[in-house]
Amino acid sequence: MLEALDLDPAALGRPVRAYSKGMAQKLGLAACFLSGKRLLILDEPVSGLDPKARALVKRHLLRLKAAGHTLFFSTHALPDVEELCDRMAILHGGEIRFVGSPAECRERFEAETLEQAFLNCIN
Repeated sequence: MLEALDLDPAALGRPVRAYSKGMAQKLGLAACFLSGKRLLILDEPVSGLDPKARALVKRHLLRLKAAGHTLFFSTHALPDVEELCDRMAILHGGEIRFVGSPAECRERFEAETLEQAFLNCIN
């Protein structure tokens, strides 16, 4: 897991509070991934990560997905939704405005990108 997330083994010897947000995020994700659970619930899993770490985390999430794990996560990064998710929901103003695949969202809201579909959905 250290290799998968590009973590130095020495990172395990220091308190988490001593690290940057990105490093703390990677350590938390490593612990989550090592749990062996078939269902992972993640809140903004790539928040605070540098581009290399984002790519490595997304690669690992795709591996877990391919292995049959269920990944449930919240994010504001709609390109990540497009890349990682089979199904999505748009929650706005305390209500669910859409549930379906990213492609269905783009189609329903007549948009080329998921970001534009989101804007069309909430307006």
